[in-house]
Order: sequence, then C-alpha cells, then structure tokens
Amino acid sequence: MGRDAIYCSDTEVFRSWPAPPDAVDYTAMNGITANDDQPRQPSVTVLAATGVILQWLSQPPLAFWPLAFVALVPWVMLVDRAECISRSGGKIIWMAGLLYWLLSLQGLRHAHPAIYIGWFALAGYLSVYGVLFVSLSRRMIRKGVPLWLTAPTIWVGLECVRNYFATGISAAMLGHTMADVPVMIQIADLFGSYGIGFVIVTVNVAIYELVAWRLRKTAETHQPMTVAAPVVFALVLLGGTIGYGYYRLAEIRDQKPLATFALLQRSEAVEYVSNPKRDADMFYNYARQAITAIESSEQTVDAVVWPESMFSGGMFWIDDSENSVPPPQFETDLREFREGVAYQCSEFNARSIDLQNAFAASNDDIKPSLIGGVGVIRYDKDPQMFSGMVNVAPDGIVSGWYGKTHRMMFGEYIPILSATPVVRDYIPLQLRLSKGPGPQHFEVGASIVSPNICIETAVERVTVNHLSQLKSDKGLPDLILTVTNDGWFDDSSVIDHHLRCAQLVAVGCRRPILSAANNGPTAWIDSSGTLIERLETGSEGAIIATPITDARESLYLTIGDWPARLLSLVCIGLIITMGYEKYSNRNRNS
Repeated sequence: MGRDAIYCSDTEVFRSWPAPPDAVDYTAMNGITANDDQPRQPSVTVLAATGVILQWLSQPPLAFWPLAFVALVPWVMLVDRAECISRSGGKIIWMAGLLYWLLSLQGLRHAHPAIYIGWFALAGYLSVYGVLFVSLSRRMIRKGVPLWLTAPTIWVGLECVRNYFATGISAAMLGHTMADVPVMIQIADLFGSYGIGFVIVTVNVAIYELVAWRLRKTAETHQPMTVAAPVVFALVLLGGTIGYGYYRLAEIRDQKPLATFALLQRSEAVEYVSNPKRDADMFYNYARQAITAIESSEQTVDAVVWPESMFSGGMFWIDDSENSVPPPQFETDLREFREGVAYQCSEFNARSIDLQNAFAASNDDIKPSLIGGVGVIRYDKDPQMFSGMVNVAPDGIVSGWYGKTHRMMFGEYIPILSATPVVRDYIPLQLRLSKGPGPQHFEVGASIVSPNICIETAVERVTVNHLSQLKSDKGLPDLILTVTNDGWFDDSSVIDHHLRCAQLVAVGCRRPILSAANNGPTAWIDSSGTLIERLETGSEGAIIATPITDARESLYLTIGDWPARLLSLVCIGLIITMGYEKYSNRNRNS
C-alpha cells in the first residue's frame, strides 16, 4: 500500500478531528491511528526519540558528524507514514524535541538560577519547529510535492524562520554538524549554513527512500523510478557540494599577511551584580595575561584583544560628542558636565597609555593597539548605554568604538518595557542597553577590522548583514574580530555551538574570524572555516594570530539569505493555510 493509500483528516499533527471509522489502536502511547490491513510501523514515540538522539550525537559535545546523514531518517519516516498522526503524536514529537534542546542548551542554566525558566522556555519554543517540520511536510506532500523536495524545503525554511523570529538563534543548525569537514562547508559562501543543511536533508531522504523501497513486499508498493529521483537528486547535490569544496580549498588566492593579534583568554568568574573591586581585579588579571602573551611571542604584536566587558575595569568609555545632551542635574551648568566627561575620558586614555607602555617593553618597544569589550555611555535626551568595544590606537587615544547591534533579550534589554516611558526609568541601564549605531571599521596598522560582540556570531545573519553593509558603504574589512564572555555558560557545549556558528560565518563572509573570549571560545579561524588554533574551554592563555587576506568573492554577501527566506515563505504560507482551514472547519461545525 503506497504512501497516499490512506488520507486522514487529521494528517496535520495540530488537527483534532476524529479519526476515520476504520482506525484502530488510537493511543496516547503510539500517537497514531492505524488500519488493520496496514503493516505496523515503528511508533511515533520510537521514531521521534531515535531522531533526536541521532541529531544530538551529531552535534557537540560528541559531534560525530557522519550521523547527520541519517539523523533525520526517523523524522522523514514520520513525514512519510501512511498512518495518521494524532494530537497525542504531535505532543510526543514536541516532547522529543524538548529533550533535544534541553540537552543541547543546558549550559544556559549556569548563568543564573532564574535562567532555568528561560532555558525551559527557549527549549519549549524551539521544540515547536520539529512538530512543524512533520506537520508542514505531510501537508505539502498531500498537495503533490515529492518527499525529496518537500523535506529539505521545509527544514531549511523553518531554520530561516527561527533565525529571525523572536530575535533569532542560529545555534545547532543542521549545517553546523559539518563544521569539522572543510570540503562540505565551502558552499556556505553561496547559501550560508542553510545550503549545507539542504544537502544533508536530501541525503537523509535518499537513504530513507532506498531502505523503504528495499523493504517493500511487492514492486507495486514503490516503483523504482520513485526511488531514482531522490537518490539522483541527493547524489547531484552532494557531489556538487564536495566538488565545489575541493575547488574552493585549492583555489589560488591573493594572500597577504595582516596585523598580528594577541587574543586573550582567562576563566574569570562572572556575576550579575557589578562589583567595582571585582571588575578591577579582572582587568589587572587580563593585563598580566597580556604581558605573559607578548613576552612569549616570537612576533611583534600589533593589537591585544580583551574579551567582552573585560576591558572595563570599573570604567566606562563615554562617547564625547558636541551633540551630547547633559543629564537634568547639569542643565544649568554645561561646563561642569563637559569637564566631567573630559576627565572620565582622560582617565580612560591614561590607563590605556600605561598599559601600552608596559606592553612595549616586551614588544620591541612598539606600543600595540588595545581592542576590548567595555561599556559605552552616550548622553542624549535619555542616557544610552551600549555593550561595546573600543579601539585604542598606539597613541593611547580611542580611535573608534562599536556598540552591539543584536542584544540578548532579557539579559541586555526587556522587550517593550525597556522602551516604555516612566517604566523604563525603573529598569537599570544594564538591563535596557541600547542598540548600537551599526557596523564599524577598526584600523589596526594597515588592517581593517569589523568588530563583533558575543551572540552576533551566533546569529548568522547579523555578521553577514554587517559585512554586506560595510561592503556597500566603506568597503569590505580584512577580518572579523569578535569578543565574548561565555563564562556565563561554564564549560558546557554551548561554547562549542558558538564556535561552530563562527566557523560557518567565516566561510559565508570569506573572512578570517578571530575570537577572544572569557572562558572560551578563543580561536583563530581562517576564511575556509578551519580552526587554525583554539584554546581549551576554561583554560588560561593567549593565541598569537597572524591572519591573511582572502581575495575570494562570496555570493552570500551579495544575495544574503534570500533563497532561505523564500523557503521560509513556503512554510509561513502553509501555516497560514492550515490555520485558515482549521478556522473554517470550526465555523462549519458550529
């Protein structure tokens, strides 16, 4: 009996219509309805659980990447099963997804006891995408679209949706399973991580179709030509991906050395409540770490990079512009306000000069630039505070700063409340950080750097959009420099997920990525996504990185993620259609 032999009104897992009269064995344990003459298939529980186990094993911490090519087979079986999937079956799929995301993101819980709520909430939200994958794929097949085209379309379309919806998250995308397989990830400069995921899903479908065809009892149940299409499609895409990968990796490039960077890492404990003494201690611990790194380096260091917030040391940098609006208490004496700002900036610069003099003693008498994560304040009608980075030139003067453009919800701002007059006045500045002005260029010697902070490499579109904008406005930078503080997540696999996101972004932008992180991931990634060097999570040390330029063009920077967005529109259209049909059926039955 073929896959279209039985059509049930509750094919979509969210529907609650009654099962057909001939259905039996409708139980919460299986979550299915089956016909007496239909061969028994593995239950929804078994398939959903097997699928998430294989997916988890293919991602960090174990990261056994070959499993990615079969990890979705159980879920493809759910999509293709002739038996109906009941509402209870949908719940089972959701609970399996919940287990997957709780395990994958369990490192989030270390940040603060209150984060346990956010950890469960985020996992519960992300689990919906597994249910949607099965539901929307079954609906699309019912409309006559073949499985080998349906599954990758829906999977990638939903990945794109979650990269935008609710601020977006790119962690644990299917394409990230191939981060350690250079030949597989080079197509990221065409379609980003989405393209790699699309290929992996097609291989999963082809394997499923081959196994299913082999197990059919009669030739009439599954014609050979039906198997040929998905297999050929998968082989063409996989072969093209590998061929393109070898071509890109062997391509002759105009390689020129860039500046030399000292990327610092320590394992400093972090706390939500700011403690000036603790901030100062961390600052001087990093200063000593920098001296050790420079002394042990065989090369002259052009820039020392401090992780997110570690360069503050109890001080903020103040954006001192003529358009600054003083707080109300200074409105009658603007001179006092200006003097106060000037004093703060001079103290910040003086501290930087002291550091550079100390570093120069072990750096061939050359003062390096200092790039570090620090809070930035800008006085406007309402004071604004940014999670920022500053670039201190060798003369000890801040030559530029960058404000984080993609903030963490609830950690750095509270939706709606942070922008609500009166209410926002009772929210600490640290919990209503402002969005930065936009991507910036930092100059380090003759090298142009694009600064990036924390989660911005974990949301792929953010860094890609930054470089696309810079390409149009100022020209492409030579490299991407990111600072982060992943000490919040202890030594969990969240750090490895973050690193894999950065590897795929490096390929997508065809730019090296240097990362300086408290607790990790501190790494030097080349423009092919290869980890040149990485410090172990939780260790203390430094990487002396000497990246090179890459003249290769990236189509992804030109077209962005529009191919994936088009697939997301298919998913959104199916969701809207499903909702409309459910609404119409309720009205008919009322």
